Formats: sequence, structure tokens, C-alpha cells
Amino acid sequence: MKASKAGLEQFLTYRLHVLNKLSERGASERYQTKLGITLPEARLIAAVGAFGPFSVMELARHANLDKSQASRAAEALMRRGLMQRDASEEDGRLVLVSLTTDGRALYRKVMPVARKWNVDLFACLDEKERELLNRALEKVIAAAQEES
Repeated sequence: MKASKAGLEQFLTYRLHVLNKLSERGASERYQTKLGITLPEARLIAAVGAFGPFSVMELARHANLDKSQASRAAEALMRRGLMQRDASEEDGRLVLVSLTTDGRALYRKVMPVARKWNVDLFACLDEKERELLNRALEKVIAAAQEES
């Protein structure tokens, strides 16, 4: 007889945390092996490449990183000539982070790695299961947003 789940493993937040850690580990290994960058660096490259220049605070939000992680990753990318800082044309006090030419070239490599990892993660599900999971996640995310 199968034992019932009575501990942390029954909670959605715990299970999502486990999945998140496993997913981040897999993505991190791929970015490091294929492109020589960390997961936070890849997230910054993807966010700036997809949405344009940001302040570090906005960048952290779009890349789903805390401000210190985003700042450290942005500094590392700037040292490698992949990102640059520029004053905002609208507000000279605001500094925006953007991709350099080399950073844009890296962006074009980051996204296929991200897409492949996403496909690999969902490969264990058939199409109907993927659709159901996506709808369920959308509902749970919307409910959590309403609560916070």
C-alpha cells in the first residue's frame, strides 16, 4: 500500500520549489556548457534582448532576479563587453543597461538554448497534458497575484 503524503511534499509551494531548483540546475548547466555564462547572466541577456534597455531595478524584475543578483550579473556582462550602461534620454539621472553588438549576438544564442531546455522539460508530457498544465498554472498564478 502506498503511503500518504503527510509532509511538506504535499504542498504546491514545496513542489514548485523542488521543480524550480531542478529546472534551474539543468538550465544553468546548459548555459555554462554551451555559452560560458551563468543562469542569471542568461536571464539578463534574454530580458534585455527581448524587451530593450532597462534600469537595473526593472531588469531584475523582468529577469525574475533580486536586485543584487541582477546587479552582479550585469557587472559581469559589462566587464565582458556584452552589456553597456547609458544615460536615459528622457531622464539623464537614470542609467539604462543595454546589449552591445556582442551581447545581441549572444542573445541570438541564448534563446535557442532556453527553448530547447523548455522542450526537454515538457517532453515527459503529451500535448494534452502540456495544455492542461499551462492552463492550471495560469489559474494558480492569477489566484496568487490576486492574493498578494
